[in-house]
Amino acid sequence: MSPHRLIEGAAFEPEIIALLIQAYEAAVRRVGKGQPLVVLETLAKRIIDIAGRGERDPQKMTDHAVRGIEPDPQVG
Repeated sequence: MSPHRLIEGAAFEPEIIALLIQAYEAAVRRVGKGQPLVVLETLAKRIIDIAGRGERDPQKMTDHAVRGIEPDPQVG
């Protein structure tokens, strides 16, 4: 399943989904779009997980998602 579909299918209000998408897109920019699908899915799942625990700050969600994931060396 695509990472965006994972987020859009999560059980949150539309305004929270918008925050999750914002955090996901920021996370992808940080690690690079060239990452394997499994990495991109991991980012989405981590964002969903932390949002499920009550986090609503997109920056904190992004930081949580990218922790331990190496950036793509071909980015930036």
